Amino acid sequence: MTAACRRRSSLAALAAALVALALLAWPAGAAGPWRAQLVDAETGQPLEGVVVLALWAKRTADWPHPDQQFHDVDEVVSDAEGRIVIPPRDLSRNTPVQAIVGPEIVMFKSGYGQWSFREAGPRPLLEEPSVREHRAREGWHHLATDGAVVELPRLNTREERLRALPSCQPGLDVPAERIPRWQASCRQERRRLGLR
Repeated sequence: MTAACRRRSSLAALAAALVALALLAWPAGAAGPWRAQLVDAETGQPLEGVVVLALWAKRTADWPHPDQQFHDVDEVVSDAEGRIVIPPRDLSRNTPVQAIVGPEIVMFKSGYGQWSFREAGPRPLLEEPSVREHRAREGWHHLATDGAVVELPRLNTREERLRALPSCQPGLDVPAERIPRWQASCRQERRRLGLR
């Protein structure tokens, strides 16, 4: 083996080791359960019938970029008080080359837009990125412990609702049979908007 081949082989081994270490550094997520109350962003009133998906992905160390595929999904619907509980998840089987990560949470209710954590206090117009990141971490912490309050903004025009339709695609190639209520809500919204 030539010196150049040994060097390339050593670099490839080093790169693979770095990818495996990066995978180990990815957060495995809390064990759950995840709790929230979903409210109208304008009125603060609880929202019943919001379909919520908690998506889980399988990340595998791969060169040059890690691979991510659909692993599992939990589908829940908010009750009359706007409350949801996503069941706990065992993530203890993660290995240095493969990890189950999540949840990524998506929500859908006809006439409402993208969800966000309710702010604890006034939010300045210009906010440092580190402050925004801190707020997001706090929201996720509450979601995984004592419960978070999540706001959904009302969409007032047909155009706003049409722009929100792409959110009907939850991503990660989720099998349609695993999310029947999500699919039904999206079909109903398309009919309301006069689409096929």
